[in-house]
Amino acid sequence: MKSESEYASEYGCETEPDDDTRRLLLRHMLVARGIDEEARRLQKQGALDLWPSCQGQEAAQVGSALAVGPDPTVVPSYREHAVALLRGVTPEELFSQWAGRTFCGWDPYRLRFFPYTMVLATQTLHAVGYSIGQRLQGREDFVVVYIGDGATSEGDMSEAMNLAAVESASVLFVCQNNGWAISKPAEEQMRTSVAERARGFGIESVRVPGGDPETVFSACSRAAAHIRGERAPCLVEIQVGRIQGHTTSDAQELYRSADDIARTRAADPVTAYAARLSGLGLVDTAWFDAVDAEVRESGERLTKEYVG
Repeated sequence: MKSESEYASEYGCETEPDDDTRRLLLRHMLVARGIDEEARRLQKQGALDLWPSCQGQEAAQVGSALAVGPDPTVVPSYREHAVALLRGVTPEELFSQWAGRTFCGWDPYRLRFFPYTMVLATQTLHAVGYSIGQRLQGREDFVVVYIGDGATSEGDMSEAMNLAAVESASVLFVCQNNGWAISKPAEEQMRTSVAERARGFGIESVRVPGGDPETVFSACSRAAAHIRGERAPCLVEIQVGRIQGHTTSDAQELYRSADDIARTRAADPVTAYAARLSGLGLVDTAWFDAVDAEVRESGERLTKEYVG
């Protein structure tokens, strides 16, 4: 891939967030964490049937979503809660699917955010096909599809990457690699990185750490510029930690060591980024209080609706 300066000069893109964007990154990460905690609490009370936590992946999701902007259509898997909330899905709409009330609680066309997909990797083919359809209709922007590392072992993912490369589909593959396909560690399902495998299909790719939303923002800004400028696919592999189990029905303590779980929680991207911006003087106690109040208000509404 080109350097950041080459992309900035050639396509006129910004790859480094300014201070307002930094505050926005943190705000969306904090809101996502608060809503995720509320969902876990409601699931324990029987209000939700299941919940796949996104804790540990907030920097990857918020950084990538803010980098590409509001125009691309997003095709998620089932864990992109931070992206959903950022795109305008309300917590009530988000929870309705996990409560078994609907197949999709939001308008995917209005928000440009597709319904969640529980079957691994099927959304990758949907994304590539949708991108080709958009091009045939003369629409210029691209499609973002989210997958986990486990999904990359599915045949649909290989088919989607090959088709995207051959057809020069305007698709950004965002792989959040948390190192676990439920209980299967990444080293037991692949011998190289997801980014390296993408290059084998002829797709530009990069691998970045996912603990810092600014790093993710920069990488995905470059990827978006590549897609818009070259009209060709790109893959960004983001290495993230999985703080909670695969879902609320998973007991990760049975297959992960206590030290591994503790290290992941100690590297919490939300806590780290909050401390960083506080140290820089970009946020203060009043700012945090305002975000906390927003999250508490949402929690009270959700409790009233789902518990009574």
